[in-house]
Amino acid sequence: MGVPLNVISFRSSYIRLSSSLLLGAILVLAFAPFYLWPLAILAPACLFWLNRDESSLQRLFASGWLFGIGYFGCGVYWIYNSLHDFGMAPPLVAGGITGLMAIYLALTPGLILVFWGCAQRLLGTRGLWLLPLLWFGLEWVKGWFGTGMPWLSLGYSQTPSPLAGFAPLVGVYGIGALCILMAVALIVAVRERRYPVLVLKLAVILVIPLSGWLLQQLEWSEPMAQPLKVTMVQGNIPQELKWRRDQRQNIFNTYWRETGRHWDSDLIIWPETALPGHSSDIETSLLAPLQAAALENGSAIISGLVFAGNAQNQFYNSVIQLGRERGLYHKRHLVMFGEYYPMRWLLDLLSGLISIPYSDLTAGPKEQKLMQVDGLQLGVSICFEDVFSRDVQLALPDANLLVNLSNDAWFGNSTAPHQHMQIAQMRSQETERMMMRATNTGITAFIDHKGRVLSVTEQFKTQSITEVVQGRSGVTPFFYFAKLQWLVGLLPIALLLLLALRKAKAG
Repeated sequence: MGVPLNVISFRSSYIRLSSSLLLGAILVLAFAPFYLWPLAILAPACLFWLNRDESSLQRLFASGWLFGIGYFGCGVYWIYNSLHDFGMAPPLVAGGITGLMAIYLALTPGLILVFWGCAQRLLGTRGLWLLPLLWFGLEWVKGWFGTGMPWLSLGYSQTPSPLAGFAPLVGVYGIGALCILMAVALIVAVRERRYPVLVLKLAVILVIPLSGWLLQQLEWSEPMAQPLKVTMVQGNIPQELKWRRDQRQNIFNTYWRETGRHWDSDLIIWPETALPGHSSDIETSLLAPLQAAALENGSAIISGLVFAGNAQNQFYNSVIQLGRERGLYHKRHLVMFGEYYPMRWLLDLLSGLISIPYSDLTAGPKEQKLMQVDGLQLGVSICFEDVFSRDVQLALPDANLLVNLSNDAWFGNSTAPHQHMQIAQMRSQETERMMMRATNTGITAFIDHKGRVLSVTEQFKTQSITEVVQGRSGVTPFFYFAKLQWLVGLLPIALLLLLALRKAKAG
């Protein structure tokens, strides 16, 4: 007596869906701190192979969505650490918000498989070749929709791989699309029985990384003659002490001691909100002595702080420059639930459940004057802003160096600081600008214009690092391509709609 067909179908669906979930979880290993970057090609290839004969759009969505649950559930689990360990949210609230974030982000691979299913209905097996464009488009949408959340975009995994050579041309989304193109070529090569076609598809797989390696040898920007000696100070202030008024002087003394050893540097950088309290509270006690010392020693100091605006209860997450030249930058791209609430009533509802200081900040204006040190202009970003190519690009082409001030203490000893560091490397690769990344508890690092780490601190240690840095001028092709990403992102969806209309008219 044979096994009923419905039982076989159930087993097949169960295996496919559970395998999709597992593949998504495995994909996280492609990113820092694991750096198993070939998995960014192999895991999607296996996902597409599992669903190659699936015609149901609902089942395709379920498979892609579960892949996303594994991917983002294992990739952004540290949101729980931030909310529970440091935001004092109850486990249910912290877990609920983390789960909702993973569920939301998982929609992207789910929708990609749905659009692929539509492409196969219209184009047959040729629809497989639309997957790279579909991946590009929906990752781009994910980076813009709402406040945008491009964390763990597939291309970030390739910072140590030959594909990083494409960053100055097509950016992180383009590199992700190339990973998917290689995955598609791998599937076709496995499925193909004809020897000449098999060789052609294998050639595609090999030519892309070879081309990336050759592109890495090119210089898209030019070094500037004036070098700069820069020191970055990592204070290693525990998050639970950071905003306590009775710890204010101790925190300042920590940075002051480290800075005192490096007054021979042209520029000294402290991390995000290194100066405790807001500007009007610490103007006399902290800012004035720091300004006087910078002038006396001929150095410039850049530090993060909360800046009090003119209006009542108006605060900015800001960077201040002290010394011969003064400067001020207000963070433009705020973090939802951490720095602002999308709806005012949420602030009242969650304020009793989540305790995050200065969680109702004001966003800075889009146009802001760049800071300058000895003739070099600085493209400054704060923490989460460097996740967005478009935010960093606002400083170009004028900026000669990139500076990011962060406080990854919110993430504890998780994978998040390593992932954030990899994101900063991608920004250097896209722009061919050196990145100086100063953080509170690590990872503080100097990253060269090719995304290579020159020097780095240990995590959870009070430490300073110094490098002689080189500014650069000129822009990469990505500077222009970035303005057209929306067109590339919408192209496959527009093409599918056009084909569907033509098929409807023909039918």
